[in-house]
Amino acid sequence: MKLVKKYGLLRELCLLIIMISVPGMTLADTEASTSLKSKYIWGGVLMGDGAVVQGNLKYTADNGLFVGGMFSTLDFSHLGNNQIDVKAGYSGSFGRLNYETGLVRHGFTGDSPTDEDAGVLRTFFSGSLGSMHFIVLSPLNDSSWTSAGDVYTKIGFVQSLPADFRFAASAGAYYFNDDAVFSDGRVAFEKKQSFAFRDATLSIERAVPRLPVDLGLHYSIGGERQNGLELYDHVWFSINIRLP
Repeated sequence: MKLVKKYGLLRELCLLIIMISVPGMTLADTEASTSLKSKYIWGGVLMGDGAVVQGNLKYTADNGLFVGGMFSTLDFSHLGNNQIDVKAGYSGSFGRLNYETGLVRHGFTGDSPTDEDAGVLRTFFSGSLGSMHFIVLSPLNDSSWTSAGDVYTKIGFVQSLPADFRFAASAGAYYFNDDAVFSDGRVAFEKKQSFAFRDATLSIERAVPRLPVDLGLHYSIGGERQNGLELYDHVWFSINIRLP
């Protein structure tokens, strides 16, 4: 099983390198950041155990094609437990709407609560219009936490406040297509409802003057899984560093 996880990770890294090396793909823009979070809430679910460190990297070409990735620890007591996402797609604009569309592969390494059954490939379409933003994701394969054909939609907004503060709010909902199952066919989460509120987050953030650093205090409200199980609320803080 460990070999499967290692080779799966190697495959994802090789895919990222190949996409970056596509002939004629001149890199026009690079975005990089690293974050420290006291808790990691992903789609309403508490991931891992306690604080996490995350890194994001994205390359965008002049023609709008982009590749990127996200790395997150999940358990400081077991450094082999990590989340590694790789994405690729196209970004553009239509009037005032800036958008991205493509594929994202969510991968997990280590032991429970993450395993190879949790890995999934999802299509996504995201956009921003002024202070509003949204994302729609739908998996192409079954896994232990979602099923092919599920649809997760999240919308939010950001409002600037005096003294370099800003307020952000977002909310997500799920359409559930089927049971979430393990690779051996066992049911992880039985589908008992088709639609459910999934999560919401309220945030107060502040940019540190003269530094590429943002501080944030967040309150996440948990919704429901496909089997009706209620997710917990969480209060957490973050430190985000924008890298040059």
